[in-house]
Amino acid sequence: MNIKKLLLTQIEKIALELRYDFLYEDEYDQLLCQIVQRDSSGSIEDTPLSFHLHINEEKGNGHLTYYQTQGEIKRQTFNIENPDTILDILTFIKGILGSDPISQTE
Repeated sequence: MNIKKLLLTQIEKIALELRYDFLYEDEYDQLLCQIVQRDSSGSIEDTPLSFHLHINEEKGNGHLTYYQTQGEIKRQTFNIENPDTILDILTFIKGILGSDPISQTE
């Protein structure tokens, strides 16, 4: 099973469902990921969540470190043998993205 593909696919689905874009860069043993909001011209307007994702495919585990503008906000570990840990990641991301209405400007 490819854990990286599973997580990236599910995170992208959540982002798109909430009208965000999901960008990532695979660098060495970790992924650098951003969930971004775009303006009407397609430029990045906001980045409500960024995270580093480290996966050990052989052991079936890994960890995430989440960031927002103010800095690091949370760390999570996961193990593919415990599906609740994967669900916790997806629930946390959906909660962060769904907690702030998009396009709020003053």
